[in-house]
Amino acid sequence: MKWYREPLVHFLLFGAALFGAFAIWGGPAVPAAGQYHIVVTPTMVQNLVLSFRNSTQRAPTDQELDAQIADYVREEILNREARALNLDQDDPVIRRELRGKMDFMLQDNAAIPPPTDAQLNTFLQKNAAAYRRPDGRLPALADVRDQVAAAWQYEQRLEAANTAYDKLRARYVVDVQKTPGTVAPATTAPAK
Repeated sequence: MKWYREPLVHFLLFGAALFGAFAIWGGPAVPAAGQYHIVVTPTMVQNLVLSFRNSTQRAPTDQELDAQIADYVREEILNREARALNLDQDDPVIRRELRGKMDFMLQDNAAIPPPTDAQLNTFLQKNAAAYRRPDGRLPALADVRDQVAAAWQYEQRLEAANTAYDKLRARYVVDVQKTPGTVAPATTAPAK
């Protein structure tokens, strides 16, 4: 009877020892209740109240505010747990949302000075087709100043966002693999 020399017996004994050691010293596999902390600051509460006001045109009642806070906490908990499970990785919907937020940030962070009348006139002439009246005449700048200024501002923000993107893009080297095992030459030009 040389069963104690068998590799399978050694494997089973070693496994049982590891299992026992982990059971004793390994700690709980699930976090204890209250281990994680979520702080709902007064600023967050104000944002919830403002969001409620914007959507309903009135202030929330105490019960509605409590429901808003509970919904925020639920969103935060589920968001944290989804990230812990790596559910945010390689998800096209999440990638689009993050891209949209970054595009918004790049546009929003652009400090665009107010346009001069000369800039607005140039913009109006360049985009005359968008402002022509049904009779074919181009209105005076004074008649369409607000619309032209808004469109000019939008174009300036897009240009500023593209410039900011180009600076970010310069940090990256991109290797495109169109077929398995091949790598296209590294590109440094922005891919828009």
